[in-house]
Amino acid sequence: MPRKVLLVDDNPVILEMLQRRLQREGYQAVTCTESLRAVEVCREEKPDLVVLDILMPGKNGWEIMEEMAGDPEIASTPVIISTVKNRPEDVERGKELHAADYIAKPYVFSDLLEKIGRVLGEERGQRG
Repeated sequence: MPRKVLLVDDNPVILEMLQRRLQREGYQAVTCTESLRAVEVCREEKPDLVVLDILMPGKNGWEIMEEMAGDPEIASTPVIISTVKNRPEDVERGKELHAADYIAKPYVFSDLLEKIGRVLGEERGQRG
């Protein structure tokens, strides 16, 4: 069964592109554009990994991570932070919230794919 990745971003164009590319790589990709529903979707979908944008209307990614950490059902779900904010304090905040990894936008898809594989303990060509 393919590993499930939840993509949370307020940009539907980015989500659609990432979803298609991850599916081609053998992942099951689920998307969420509404930050206020991100934790609920995570509970429902039970992903193996979340790729989470930080700058979103409604709730920001930090608030979503804090809410996830407080929910025993999803607290251990690894999160890769995806953001245009590439400041040292943002990286530090991600570490405090136990982010599995961090990727700065804009990024090359292969870099994200490598991070996903590393977080999930996979090597290229051994997914699904």
